[in-house]
Amino acid sequence: MQGHGLARFLLLTALALVVASVWLAPAAVGDPQATVLNLGCSTYNATPASAFLLALNSAFAGLRANLSAGGGFATAAEPRAAAPAFAMAQCRPYVAGRDCVACFDAAAARLRRSCGAANGGRVILDGCVIRYESAAFFDQATLPGNTQFCNGSAVDAGGFAGTARALVADLAAAVPNAPGLAAAAASGGVYAAAQCVETVGEGGCAQCLNVAMGNIDGCPPNSDGRAVDAGCFMRYSDKPFFPANATVDLAAYLHSVLSMIRD
Repeated sequence: MQGHGLARFLLLTALALVVASVWLAPAAVGDPQATVLNLGCSTYNATPASAFLLALNSAFAGLRANLSAGGGFATAAEPRAAAPAFAMAQCRPYVAGRDCVACFDAAAARLRRSCGAANGGRVILDGCVIRYESAAFFDQATLPGNTQFCNGSAVDAGGFAGTARALVADLAAAVPNAPGLAAAAASGGVYAAAQCVETVGEGGCAQCLNVAMGNIDGCPPNSDGRAVDAGCFMRYSDKPFFPANATVDLAAYLHSVLSMIRD
C-alpha cells in the first residue's frame, strides 16, 4: 500500500466487489478461532484492478495450498504480474491442520468482502492473520495502527494482574529466541501466547513484541487481553485457549537472553 498504508488500518466499511475465487470446499474443523479482531483496507485501488485481482487470486491459492499441506506460515508473490501482488498468511501454532485452513478461509472471505480492489488489506483473527499488498512487506515488524483489545470482566483473584503482566513480559523476551518465533505458556491461572511473523527475524520480533507488551499492559485485571501489530500477536486469558501440550518451558529461551546480556 502507498505510504505503508497499515496506518490506515482502522475498522473500515470498504468496497464490496464480487471477484472470482479459487477456494476449495471448507475442511471439517474443531476450533479455528475465527473471531475477527482487526480488519483494514487500503484507501487506494489497484490498477489495473482486473490484473491485480488475478494475481491476488493466484497468491491466495498458493497460501492455501501451503497451509493445507501442513504449514502454519506461508508467503506468496506474483511480482511479474501486470499488477504485482504479495501475500502472507500465518496460523497460531496451536491452530493447526484443518483448523488452520478453516481460519484462513474465514479470513480470506472477510478480506474479499471488505477490500474489493484495494491494493492492500489485512485481517487479524484470533487464530490466524492474512495480509496482502501491491509491494513486498514481509520484513515489516511494527507499524502505526498497532493496538490492544481488552475484554472480559476484572478478575478478583489476588495477583492475577501481576501474573498476567509477568507472563506477557517473559513471552516478549523469550519468543524472539524460540523456534518459529512463537510460544504459549501458562502460570498461576494465566494462559498466554505470543507469535511473530517468521520473516521479520529475531530483531524485528523483539521490537514488535516490546510494542505489543506496552499495549497489552493496560488490560489486566481484565480477564482477556490481546495486542496486534503488523509483525506480531500477543494474547493472555484466565481460561485456556490452547491445549495443554502446546505450552513450552520459557526458561531456556529466557536464559539465552540473559546470556547475551552478560556477554
